[in-house]
Amino acid sequence: MCYKIHLFLIDISMTPTAIRELRNRLCESQTHFGERFQVSQITVAYWESGRSQPAPKRLSELAILASNTTSTNAPVKAFRPIQYLGSKQRLAETIATVLSEVAPGASRVGDLFAGSGVVSSLLGTIRPVTAVDIQAFSHALTTALLHGKAEHYAEFIQPEFMLQVNEFARRVSHQVAPLLEFEAKALHKAASGDPEDLIHLMEFGSLAIHEQRPLTNCPPRLEKLLGKVIKGLKTSEFNTADLTAIRYFGGPYFSYAQALELDAIYMAANALKVPSSKSCVLAVLLSTASEIVNTVGKQFAQPMKLKKADGRIPPLLLQRALRDRTLNTIQIFQSWANRWQEHVLPTNDNHRVVRGDVIEFAANDRECGVYYADPPYTIDHYSRFYHVLETLVLRDSPRLDEMKKRGELSVMRGVYRIGRHQSSFCVPSTAPAAFDKLFAATVRREAPLVLSYSPFDEAEGHRPRLLTFPDLVATAKRHYPNVSVMEITEHSHRKLNTKTHNVGIRNDAERLLICKV
Repeated sequence: MCYKIHLFLIDISMTPTAIRELRNRLCESQTHFGERFQVSQITVAYWESGRSQPAPKRLSELAILASNTTSTNAPVKAFRPIQYLGSKQRLAETIATVLSEVAPGASRVGDLFAGSGVVSSLLGTIRPVTAVDIQAFSHALTTALLHGKAEHYAEFIQPEFMLQVNEFARRVSHQVAPLLEFEAKALHKAASGDPEDLIHLMEFGSLAIHEQRPLTNCPPRLEKLLGKVIKGLKTSEFNTADLTAIRYFGGPYFSYAQALELDAIYMAANALKVPSSKSCVLAVLLSTASEIVNTVGKQFAQPMKLKKADGRIPPLLLQRALRDRTLNTIQIFQSWANRWQEHVLPTNDNHRVVRGDVIEFAANDRECGVYYADPPYTIDHYSRFYHVLETLVLRDSPRLDEMKKRGELSVMRGVYRIGRHQSSFCVPSTAPAAFDKLFAATVRREAPLVLSYSPFDEAEGHRPRLLTFPDLVATAKRHYPNVSVMEITEHSHRKLNTKTHNVGIRNDAERLLICKV
């Protein structure tokens, strides 16, 4: 009799949410948690999503573990879905704490300049969030972070989905076979000490650049292959949106083999019947692209240049190129699908994602009780570094930026899309007014604002900020009656990939400007 009562209590207490909370209390991944019960990570994901129920024996084991596990109130760790210049992964918990102090309770927080969504996803475990950013890649990431469900990510590692991916990859590889063969030989030769063909692929290999305006000095053999593949793709079964990765970024940023697999994942996602699954797979695709991209520091500012002006080929750069360009895209995609699945928010129905201008949003918002803003600090931050991710999301076949070189027009080697967004906060002439409008919009709501910013020391050769920190404080004080500064020590920014920017590192590279009404 007692046994039956015990099972009845277990059925009530060990809900999908209770199982997820138990795992989080133990600070374990779904894989490690499953090992306790001799079940797979997929099985744990199904338990937590409610897609399946644990067997009676497992329910009993779960209940016993829960009764013996005291809540440690372990903080939820911030999840960083992509490499991101200025990422707040290490500061997210501090930011969340400060927001709770200036706006106690569960009022909605507006995450302005949401970027990679690190702060939004952490705040989403505590209170309702509205993530705001004007860029499409940010919208894709924050939508998945705030609204994604475990069963969506579980679907991406199922055999059925991977069969679709492999089939699309097979069909695309048939269309670009000449370049794949050339690339395979180039990688082999580079590994054997002859990197010339690989250098040519990285310098001249973009199909989109070649189609818009062929680059001078492109080796005749490679030029012929590019023309042949372009001609074949025009009559293939695939449209230009299907093949964005391989058309634009195969060669400069990824190997052709990697790029076609990114496109195959996208096409398999398009075949999914559930729209929310499509937004989640797009986010996992961006995480994958961020890991495999062949650039210094995994940023997207511009492709790696192996051969220097003096003809040198740094051995370390060559090793990185060979390593990055042979990473297995499909395996990394599946690994990221697991990681995304493990960071699904317990509740995600109250969050919002807005793609738009942050000042316009703040001026018209009627829901947020507090705001967090992470504006760009320099002309290098924010939009210029993420044109690759933006194009992979939009898939709109953009024309590429050109420049005059020795009197002749040529497409810029960074494969920059024409009209890529340049924030008014990134332009020295417009930044002061933009910050003024931001403070004016948030104070009009009578809402506190916590803003991240970074000081600089011009005497040390640091990259100039759009505003000096004293100017930023003065601007805030014109609107808010109560302005304070919180210094964050032992935090430094990642170096840029230009030697002239690699100056002395400050340990107080970040400060929070706290504005209260």
